[in-house]
Amino acid sequence: MNHRIIKKSLIGILFSTLLLWMNATTAQSQSIPVEQNIDSTKIVPGAPIKYQHFGNGRRMSRLPIGVREHCLLGRDKNHFTVLVPENNPVLTTVERPKLFFYIPKTAKTSVKGFELILHNANEQVIYQKKYKVNQQPGIFSLDLPADKNQPLLEVEQEYNWYLVIKCNRTDPSYDQVVGGTVKQIVPDKKLTSKLKKASPRERAALYAANGIWYDSLTILAQLRRQRPNDAALQTDWRSLLESVKLGNIVSETLLGELETE
Repeated sequence: MNHRIIKKSLIGILFSTLLLWMNATTAQSQSIPVEQNIDSTKIVPGAPIKYQHFGNGRRMSRLPIGVREHCLLGRDKNHFTVLVPENNPVLTTVERPKLFFYIPKTAKTSVKGFELILHNANEQVIYQKKYKVNQQPGIFSLDLPADKNQPLLEVEQEYNWYLVIKCNRTDPSYDQVVGGTVKQIVPDKKLTSKLKKASPRERAALYAANGIWYDSLTILAQLRRQRPNDAALQTDWRSLLESVKLGNIVSETLLGELETE
């Protein structure tokens, strides 16, 4: 019982620290409603795919916050990183978006497991699940299970997600936390019309140009897994990640989904 209390307390502290970081950098700025800025951007065939953020959303840390970090520090310059833009909210058009993150090869220890926790606007837990770890370093995605009877996200509502990284199965003081904000939107009629007529690659470009990150990244990742030797897709992947200052992990191996425990 004491162990559970300590664990809950430590994670609560980490959550609070993360929320303070996400809110402190733009406490004095007024966020611009993203939906009002979405347009039917024309996509030029072959042009670089770049993410365009609208508004002045809260900044976030893409690296974990925690007491100890040695289980997440890679052998080279790249460390555990969530593949998201630096500003919240991060948009999607689906109720269960995929999360992507990079796991480095560590020098001494390795990550033991993950726990995803999703909070609504009132900081109530609406989803919580543990995931296994594939010890191979690379870029993984976390696939939220579908439930036809229980929508995970409601349109126009912001949700905070937290990924707890387990560095030690028995000692919660080693836990690390990284998180962000997700918001599901409905694209305007012009963009919806273009998306229906577009190829998968064009859809990825349209989503990125209109600030809809999760959808663009997911489509490109799927295409790259299907055609890993496609030079054009490799260029698209590089362009998208570099547009959100993640160029350092462009060359990292794109792997599969994490499985739930």
